[in-house]
Amino acid sequence: MPDNFIQNLLLKHDEVTCIVWQSDNLVEIFRKNYPPFQAAILKQKIVTPEHVQPFLDTPVSVVVNFPKVGKWTGGAIELCEASWQAWGQWGVLLRAINNETPQSTENPEIAFSRKALGQHSRVKNISFEFDHLLLIEHDLGNTLKVALLYEYDLTGNDIRNTWEEFGAFDILLKTNPNGSILEDAYDVAETLGTKVFGIRDILSYLAKGNF
Repeated sequence: MPDNFIQNLLLKHDEVTCIVWQSDNLVEIFRKNYPPFQAAILKQKIVTPEHVQPFLDTPVSVVVNFPKVGKWTGGAIELCEASWQAWGQWGVLLRAINNETPQSTENPEIAFSRKALGQHSRVKNISFEFDHLLLIEHDLGNTLKVALLYEYDLTGNDIRNTWEEFGAFDILLKTNPNGSILEDAYDVAETLGTKVFGIRDILSYLAKGNF
């Protein structure tokens, strides 16, 4: 049966006129100012390729995962992007509703970091291990794991929690341009043998290549 809670959330959106469930996790969303589109709504702790496979090569424009704590594997992301389908958590669907081409919708935090790092002259390729864990291939031959974390004031506990969630990484990138990286965050990073940067500093670090 369709999820009444999700249905009510969608119907509260100012742009939504009505919705029609095609199945328990597939909904067509009709909008005031743009054509309708179809969205697949998953409920997984970790989204893998097998979860998105049924929606490939279909009219689905957006595939989202409803739990806020859920995350996407790189394989699932790659499949969606190859099929030109937007992917992400619930917020991506809310953004897509306001987008004339919903399949082009992105999580701005991830998209900005990905673009900035991917355009670096010393980065050969960038891919996902998870939605908030990037794999950066440097021209020196190193592949760096870069965890993304959106916090105002980044603390040591934030770094520990991210380490516990993803395992070891080479760099933690603070994606919120506001706030600061607190001193204990640097201390914890040093203890773990990792680095912590804002966007400007990570670009400089990549340019120097002193890994």
